Parts: sequence; structure tokens; C-alpha cells
Amino acid sequence: MMSVCGGKSIRPVRVAILDHTAELGGVELALVRQMDALAERDDVQVRVLLFADGPLVGRLRERGHEVEVLPIDEALGTTTRHEAAGLRTALTSVVGAVPFVRRLANRLREMDVDVVHTTTLKADLLGVPAARLAGLPLVWHVRDRIAPDYLPSPLVHLMRSVARTAPQRVIANSRATAATLPGARGLTVAYPGLAPEQIASSPRPQPDRRIVGIIGRISPTKGQLEFVRAAGRIAQRHPDVTFRIIGSPMFGQEEHEQEIRREIEQLGLGTRVELPGFSAHPSAELDRMTLAVHASPVPEPYGQVVAEAMARGVPVIATDAGGVPEIVLGGAEPVGWLVPPRDVDALATAMDTALSDLDESERRGRAGWERARTALGIGPSMDTLTRVWREAAGLTRPRVAIAHDYLTQRGGAERVVLEMARAFPGATIHTTLYDPAATFPEFRDHDIRVSPLNRVGPLRRNHRAALPFLPFASSRLRIDADLVIASSSGWAHGFPTTGRKLVYCHAPARWLYQSERYLGSDPRRSPVGLALLALRAPLRAWDQRAARTGDAYLANSNVVRERIRDAYGTDAEVLPPPFAVDTAGEREPVPEAADWTDGFHLVVSRLMPYKNVDVVIEAFAGLPERLLVIGAGPLLDQLRTSAPDNVRIATNLSDAQMRWAYEHAVALVAASHEDFGLTPLEAGAFGKPTLALRAGGYLDTIAEGVNGTFFDEPTAEAIRRAVIATRESTWDSEAVRAHVDAFSPERFAERLQKAVTQLSQ
Repeated sequence: MMSVCGGKSIRPVRVAILDHTAELGGVELALVRQMDALAERDDVQVRVLLFADGPLVGRLRERGHEVEVLPIDEALGTTTRHEAAGLRTALTSVVGAVPFVRRLANRLREMDVDVVHTTTLKADLLGVPAARLAGLPLVWHVRDRIAPDYLPSPLVHLMRSVARTAPQRVIANSRATAATLPGARGLTVAYPGLAPEQIASSPRPQPDRRIVGIIGRISPTKGQLEFVRAAGRIAQRHPDVTFRIIGSPMFGQEEHEQEIRREIEQLGLGTRVELPGFSAHPSAELDRMTLAVHASPVPEPYGQVVAEAMARGVPVIATDAGGVPEIVLGGAEPVGWLVPPRDVDALATAMDTALSDLDESERRGRAGWERARTALGIGPSMDTLTRVWREAAGLTRPRVAIAHDYLTQRGGAERVVLEMARAFPGATIHTTLYDPAATFPEFRDHDIRVSPLNRVGPLRRNHRAALPFLPFASSRLRIDADLVIASSSGWAHGFPTTGRKLVYCHAPARWLYQSERYLGSDPRRSPVGLALLALRAPLRAWDQRAARTGDAYLANSNVVRERIRDAYGTDAEVLPPPFAVDTAGEREPVPEAADWTDGFHLVVSRLMPYKNVDVVIEAFAGLPERLLVIGAGPLLDQLRTSAPDNVRIATNLSDAQMRWAYEHAVALVAASHEDFGLTPLEAGAFGKPTLALRAGGYLDTIAEGVNGTFFDEPTAEAIRRAVIATRESTWDSEAVRAHVDAFSPERFAERLQKAVTQLSQ
């Protein structure tokens, strides 16, 4: 099968995945999820080659995946990482591995693959000579922290040394794992991710029976012993709680299980602690839990069980080390509790706190489910894997990255960036500031790279205050890519890059070239305006230098094309941005307008002076028509204070609420000086017309009499006349929708991909 992108056929990359064991450990279950996700793609073909027979073989085959077994000598296959660290055992293993490596290399040649991908430490090391003999590029997928607190020191030194030279690319399962591989070749992070069936459609209901559980292979590194000791400290305070240890020993850890059982008896917990063994259905086990505990005494590479518990809506307590904070932190609300590793007292305190306030526990469980649903899916990781494989095999298209000024709001430019990311799956997104709570949640599914400025919370929450620092932050945000698409309204076109740069210009910086319109008044009459005037000369010099780094320009409208020519002396091709509204999705009433079911006029806009929202509100004063304003910005409080009774203002709406608003609107009102008129397209997708200012980008997106009409000046009187004049108008909703189709995301992606292809040739 061939996939098609930008009009060109791209053959799938063929991959052989190697794993030394067929037991169902965490890595192997992750491999099953990975194979399921890759089976849905047409740009990759994957086969699994195992060095032993076992349950994993049947699990993969029953799901329709290609798998074969190339048996390794049993003594070599069962050598533990600690045994292998001994000199005698290591030498014996090397000698014993030679015949197997030869057989493996021969089989890889026969499989006719493009890339060899290894998933365990033993497979990593055996894969190095085998891939070299077969003449194939090698990709390591490292799922263990390569650190002395996790592995024997000789093995750490070996893995780190080999990672710098032998594999073509190294993939780590977390930033914590990547940090233990300094200098590894082509190091990339790809989180394991959650399969769709692992993520509950809603948080699980609170169980009737109180169970605190821990899931994982029984091992000293998994924390079952610490869990039992913490249970002993709180058992009397919570006599109705049952403690469950779900898992079984592997890789020679049977004695540790006996140590755990002895500890249970010594603490008098024989009737309170259950050890049911391995479970093939961890989601069902998690759904029964009141509280899920992750107690690893050493930093975990990732902490998959924490993500799986969050995906079910189960409150979690986890150790604050390794990759776990990457899973738990970053959402809008607290998710569970983090405790120091090996600290049994802190673990017991957290368990007691969670069990003593079940309402708070459930709230944190719901927050965890929301984070899992929006940020921990498997899709982005599979994009990364496929991209790395294609690069290693030499089949890849140019490495494309996306740059944007700042992701701190929900606006048309941010929706355009999401469409760019859909056109180039796996592209990293680079920005000066990123506030996940303030912009679209879909960005959480992408690899976002930020400047050091992002560490300053007040600037992240108010990007306008960062203006004096943004030239320095932008000039140092270096992007390693073959081609960068810079989505810019003032800063992203200045990000340095190792490759070529295609600038998609929403407008040359308004604060430099349209200061009075940007501020809504003479700049000399406000402190902000005076500050802008003081900074204008150095900022303008920086902007002109940045503009010269662009290899080609795209403009989002004809008016912006003229402004680019005036500001930079550069000609630009016009590529209108796409509208990005899913009209078929769920609807949710906007609370501020839920009783206006018989219709209202609508404004969707940032609340900035140049948007003229205050003028629209003034126009509706005294009219029988009602107006719903959706937006946020510095004028929010002022507009709420001045709004008459027939005007209501709503902020930070979900997509479902936006769909409801457009569906129930009579018409959209757009009075700003826009570089591109995006909101009329969004309204038009719902068959709704627009009353717009006859200027700027609206001239590109509104066909008068088809999907809207114009007023000639941004005054209350002109807007009021337009509202009154259209009271009796009827609009052909199908004609409105047909006009919008010319601005579809598919058309946008096709033309953007073509521009990238042309520039990269």
C-alpha cells in the first residue's frame, strides 16, 4: 500500500521490531498497544521478531499482527542485567551470542526490511552487530533509565557508550530516560501513550468497596514492599480498606515475593492484603480501586500504570521521580498526590489523606482522567516513531517544524497552527510561551518546544508584558529542522533555524506598523503607547532583520500581502487560512445565553481595542435584538461594565459550546480591521451570514449577498443600520456553506504541502 502526501506517493517504511522475551511484561504490553496503533496506518509495515516463545506470541497473533520466533540459547536469554554486569558472565555471553547474532542478521536480510527497531536492553545490544551485518539502520527504543540507581554501573557505562555511535537513532520513553543518555545519537522522546480502549469514556464511578491497589511486576524496583509498610501504618485508621497487590514476579524475583508475604504476616495484615497475581485485565482492576498507588523506590523511566489509572479516573499517589511527574503535572488542576521515593511515612500520609477525603480524591481522579484523555494518547508517539524510522531509513520527507509567536490564547492564528500540525504529523511546534490552560487543548497532543521565558509564570499568563524580552527569546529559540513553517504575527519569523524558512504571515507586527489601530488611540496618550514608541526603533530593526531570514512568504489575505510588500519589500503568495469548525460534533449550551434559544447576534473576537467590540455593543443598546459576545482580553471587565441588558459576554468556551453558539445565532457581526476574516467562515459552516466591516480580510471571505453583507465604517450608527436593514432578510444556508467549502482545511493542507515541497527542492 502507498500513502499519498502533497500529491506524491510514499511507500511504507518496513520495520522489524526485536524483543528478547515473550513474557507479558510492561514493555511487551506496550508493544501490543503500539502494534495495534501502527496497524491503522498506511505509511508503515511492522513485523515482530522475538527471541523466545511465550504468551506474547499468541497475544500478537490473535490481534492479527505478524510475529515470528528466532530462539536464542536459553542461558543467554535468561541472563539478568545484574548477572551480565559480571566480567565472567559478560564474556561468556558475548561468546555464546555470536552464532545467534549471525542467524539474526541472516533473518533480517531475508525479511527485506528498511529498519531494525529494538525494544529491550538485551535486544539493543544484540541488535547492534546483527543490524550491522545485515547492512540495516538500527533504532533503539530505550524504556529503562540508564543510571546507576536503576542498572549495574558497568552496564550503564556500556549502554551510554554504545548509544553515542552504534544506533542511527535513539528513542527514549520519557524526558527522564533521555536525560540518562547524554550524547545519544539522534535522541528523541516518544511517550508510550494510551490506547483508545484504555481511556474510559467517563471517570469510573466511585466503588462501593474501598480498595487501595498497586499494579505491576513484583520487583524491588516497583515498591510493593513500601506499599505494604505504608498500609501497616494506616490499617487501623481505615479498618474497611482492603489492600491489593496485583502482579507476579518475573526475571528471577520470586524470592522478593516471599519477602513481601513475610512482611505482610509480620505486620498482621494477612486478612487485609490480597495478592491475586498477574491480571490480564488491568483496566478492570483499576476500576475497582478507590485509590491507585505507584510506590517505586527508584525513579521509574515512565510510570505507565499511573497513566492507566488516570485514564480510568482513579485517584493516584505516585513517587515524585523519573518520568512520573511528566505524566501527572501539566494539567489545569491537581492530579493525585506525589511523594518522595522510599519515604514510607510520606506514602502513608498521602494514602490517609486521600482515604479521609473521598470527595477531594474523586475530584483529583476526574482531573487525571481529563489529562489522560487530552494529553496522554498514543497517536503522537506513533507519529514520532514513524518519522524516526523514515529518517533512519533515508525515506523521509524533509524534517518539518512549526513555529508560532506564543500559544497563550484561543484565536484564529492558533487554529491555523493546529491545521499546520495536521498537515505535517509529527512536526514539533516551537513557541516563546505556552499556557496549556489558556489555548486550545489539542496542543497537548503535540510536541511543544518553548523558550526559557516560559518558566516565568506572569509572562506566560500575560504575553503582552513579555514584549521587551521577546526579541531576545525569539533570537535564541533555535530550531533544528530541514524546513520551518513560521506562523508569525511578529516573532516566529525571527526564530533561527538550521534549514529553510517558510513564513506564513498573519500580519506584520501591528504594534510596529499599525500602532494607533492596535492600541485603539494615539500611542502618545497612554503609558503602553509611550513604551511602544520608546521601543519602536530597536524592535523595528529586529523585525526587519528577522524578515530577511525568510526564504519565502505566504500571506493569509490580499490586504496582508500588501502590508508585507510595504513593510519588507517582499512579494507573498496568498494562502487563506482554513476554517476549523467541526459542525457535526456535540453541542453544549452557553450558560450566559442558554435562555436565548430563539436567536441572537454573535461576536467572536479577542477583546482588544482594534477589534471594535465596544462599538458593536454600543450599536445594540436600545435595539430589541440580543447580542452574545464570545472572547477574552484586556477589555473584558470594561465591556462587561458597559454592556446593556440585551448584551451578554462569555469567555473560554469549549468547542461544543462554540458549536451551540454558532448554531443558535441569527448572524455574526464583525467590525474589526482584520487581516483575514476567519470568523465569517466559521459562521458560514453553520449556514449563518455575517454583517462585516467593508475592509481588510473580510473582502476575501465574504461574497456580498451570498454569505453576508457589509457596513462601511466601524461606528455604532453604521452597525445599527446594518442590523435593522437585515431584519427581514432571508439567506440560503446551503449557498452560505458552499461558499465556505472553498476555504476547507483539506485545500489549505494541500497548498501548504505544495509550498513546502517547492521550497525544499
